[in-house]
Amino acid sequence: MNFWKLLADSAENSGGWQQYMVYILLGVILVLLVVWLLFSGRKNKQRQKEYMEQLDAIAPGNKVKTAGGICGVVVEVCDDNTVIIETGSENSGKSFIKMDKELIAQTDAKGPTQIAREQIEAARKAEKEAKDSGKKAEPEKEEATPAKEEAPAEPAAPAEPSEPETKE
Repeated sequence: MNFWKLLADSAENSGGWQQYMVYILLGVILVLLVVWLLFSGRKNKQRQKEYMEQLDAIAPGNKVKTAGGICGVVVEVCDDNTVIIETGSENSGKSFIKMDKELIAQTDAKGPTQIAREQIEAARKAEKEAKDSGKKAEPEKEEATPAKEEAPAEPAAPAEPSEPETKE
């Protein structure tokens, strides 16, 4: 609190315009803090929404990893927001675990948002590759064009090679 008192005292003692500069600086810092909080909150809500979509997309056959580190394959999705996971192997013995969907940390299931994002990303990548291959094709055409331009210049010079033909 002493810092703010010293800041206010220095602003009062230093003159009129400097006092306003302190308030402007504090206002700018406050606005930046509010904007940062709004954007970080929006990003967290988006991540939470994608996570919930991913949990809703879980179906039998999806591989999952729980928050506790148990890896397995979903055998059944129950109505009460639980899943039955098969763990183990034929050699070591299989076991089945029934747990809440909320305990799933990772899965290979994809929600609608992830599918749409992957499609957009694939389209961008294909467009970029097409654009890059188009750029590579254009310089080859440009290189071929100057060679054609040089070709008409060469027939003016063939008068000299005609001399060796007359020697024969």
